[in-house]
Amino acid sequence: MTIKATDVITDRDILQEKIANASDQVYAVAKAAYGPKAGNVIIGFKSGAPLLSRDGVTNIKRLRLPDPVEDDIAKVIVSASEKNNQKVGDGTTAVVILSHHLLKAARKLESKGVNPMAVAEKLREAETVALEYINSIKLKSTDEHLQKVATVSAGDPELGAMIADILQEVGVDGGVVIEQYEGLGVHNEIVDGFYFNRGYKDTALINDQSSNQSLHTDVAILISNKVFNTEVELAPVINDVVRAGYKELIIIGEVNNAALETLIMTRAKGLLLAVPVDPPYTVGGRTLFLDDVAIKTGAKVYDGVNFSIEEHLGFAKEVLVTEHSTTIIDGDSEKELVTERIKGLKDQLKDEEHPQSIQFIKDRLARLTGKMAIIRVGGAIEFEREEVKLRVQDAVCAVQSAMKDGILPGGGSTLARVKGTEFDEAFTQPFKALFDNAGLNPESYLARLDGVDAWFGFNLRNITDKPVGMLQEGVIDPSLVISEVVTNAVALVRGLITASAALPDPDKE
Repeated sequence: MTIKATDVITDRDILQEKIANASDQVYAVAKAAYGPKAGNVIIGFKSGAPLLSRDGVTNIKRLRLPDPVEDDIAKVIVSASEKNNQKVGDGTTAVVILSHHLLKAARKLESKGVNPMAVAEKLREAETVALEYINSIKLKSTDEHLQKVATVSAGDPELGAMIADILQEVGVDGGVVIEQYEGLGVHNEIVDGFYFNRGYKDTALINDQSSNQSLHTDVAILISNKVFNTEVELAPVINDVVRAGYKELIIIGEVNNAALETLIMTRAKGLLLAVPVDPPYTVGGRTLFLDDVAIKTGAKVYDGVNFSIEEHLGFAKEVLVTEHSTTIIDGDSEKELVTERIKGLKDQLKDEEHPQSIQFIKDRLARLTGKMAIIRVGGAIEFEREEVKLRVQDAVCAVQSAMKDGILPGGGSTLARVKGTEFDEAFTQPFKALFDNAGLNPESYLARLDGVDAWFGFNLRNITDKPVGMLQEGVIDPSLVISEVVTNAVALVRGLITASAALPDPDKE
């Protein structure tokens, strides 16, 4: 049945068929690039060459379905998959595969006369069984294990080794900032300080023209939520700073138009070198960012009223401003306030569910914790850089998850061993999909797991007839990732199986 965007579906049977159709199509795209022996997905664009991608979330996000209701359902599935990615950095494809087969099993139960709400409750019970099994076999991770986790997640041994080394240096609470650059390759740098990817506004306001950067030691810092556009707005602040005897000033806040010209003239007269840097984010995000910088530098955010040298200026041992970034090292912070802010953000992270909010909190923690890794991702075209960036993010989060909550045998073998639920067959499907994509008989290899220790399974990169030790083979998954796969897949299917109506957007093409 063809549905127009203006139609409202109140027939549950029709809606459930559309849910099944949408799940089929998202599943097909996700499975195509699942596992070390899988292929690529060709992603086309309106202009330019297509991209060959093996990143699960990249692929399913590009999926568009002609039926507006099915397209909406597909986006719900993708959203659940992305939630796994945002929270623990991996498991996106596994969520799609597991939820697809949980949905099929749920529909089968319903066809036998089980009420949808009762099916939803059975799904919750299956989740409990699976999570209890996961907790019973997980192990604490070692440095060697972390490298293997990173390699599996990044899909590249060299990239995996680099990411594991970075995380071991900055620690589980250390910050990692991942950004793109218009070059080739992936490079990293460890900095001890508060880093953000905004640089100077004008080369006339830096102190090292030869290297296109501005390095300042024992420097004063003004953090402003007020946007300076005119000389009248900025001059009183600059005059006070000059009278106080400061020769250099970092301004973290917007300085535009005539106000920027005022800074250039002030420097030309030899009175003050003031380097303005636009803060990142907008509206609420910018306010929180500025407050974090203030805590790290001992400043108070200036709102445009009653400027005071003693009250508003912060300080740092060193500030480096380049064309694209700013690093504040050894800010004059009160350690107790920073510790309290970090604790509060960690508490927020436990309860936050929105993917963008989760990433924003992680970015704030990365800056506040002090020791930071900066990973710069290059590529021939923007979409290629984005695809590699996503894989790097996956690997970073996977290693962090493994550091926090331990590891499990990989290759789909953990979920394949979940027993005692009405959805046991669905839990075997990630394992089967991996073997199917490798051109191997899934049922044959699944049967060989019977009666074998939980930490024995198969390495698809070096397949053997008998199960091998997964720790020794390096086929490892972070425990948090697999737990989140189960939780997010069950939550998704519980929502879909109990859906009775759909209201598509009438303006949707």
